[in-house]
Amino acid sequence: MIDTQTLARRVVVTDSRQLLQPGIDRLREHAVDVIVLPDGTSPSDAALAAADASVIIDGTLALREAEIGHLDHARLIIRAGIGYDLIDVAAASRRGIWVANVPDYCVAEVADHTVLLLMAAARRLDALAGAWRSAGRFLAYDLLPPVHRPSERVLGVVGMGRIGSQVVQRASAFGWQVIGYDAMLPDEVIRERGAEPVSLDGLFRRADAITLHCPLTEATYHLVDAVRLATTQPGVVIVNTSRGGLVDLDALDDAIVSGHVSAAGIDVLEDEPTPDLDRPILSRPNVLVTAHVAWYSVEARRELALLCADEALRVLDGGRPRNAVNPDARP
Repeated sequence: MIDTQTLARRVVVTDSRQLLQPGIDRLREHAVDVIVLPDGTSPSDAALAAADASVIIDGTLALREAEIGHLDHARLIIRAGIGYDLIDVAAASRRGIWVANVPDYCVAEVADHTVLLLMAAARRLDALAGAWRSAGRFLAYDLLPPVHRPSERVLGVVGMGRIGSQVVQRASAFGWQVIGYDAMLPDEVIRERGAEPVSLDGLFRRADAITLHCPLTEATYHLVDAVRLATTQPGVVIVNTSRGGLVDLDALDDAIVSGHVSAAGIDVLEDEPTPDLDRPILSRPNVLVTAHVAWYSVEARRELALLCADEALRVLDGGRPRNAVNPDARP
């Protein structure tokens, strides 16, 4: 029979064991009873397995109201990542469960990757690298699409938080003129972070390239849709390293095919972790797709795991989470 003290220090890790192993090791070093579920466990089975846990660390499973209803002893759900749209935060709050994310573990990596995709798309790397092969001759300048120097172009950054503001720094170094929008920040803060503050509609009208760095909510779902794309500059570049649901991929594909959008860089897709990989847009030569790896580095992997463990230990030891997205919840 398991005593109540063991239950009070029980953590269930729903998936992503390999990624989170350093954090699992840290928790066990602090006498925490850690149960790690095998990858492929369904959300409902994971919730049942975590029914008596104090803390749940979730990698990629969607924990909605039905699953959260099984968490009888939980004080904290940790989303092992920045985005927390997988978790029904309102349902967790109603049951007195904190939800925390890890907002500060891969900021530099995502900013780097964003500018990588931005420059590859804006420079039309697909065409520059492929024209000589298709032509069968090394000098094939006659086959190249128009490419512009960044100092003559405007970059619109949607979301001027940790990552967006670092994108501004990097893009400015390449010469981009940067405009920024953030629904949560006053204009003076956006200016301090290196961008000219504009409205969201103004950003879409003026920018030659647009990069997204905002959370996925009801308000931001399909933020980039056919209506908004129609207002953009001809030849605009779209980059998304944030959340897949921010972009209506069918609308973006139509704009790619028509030529209104010249190129795109995409790291995230709707319905992850099992998105529809047969979408036509994913095979377009001027659409560069990476598989949700903007966050990735050896250092970021370890940092994510250890920050999850530290957040769990804070709550197991009687404290409050550092990064609660619903701080008013009452466990």
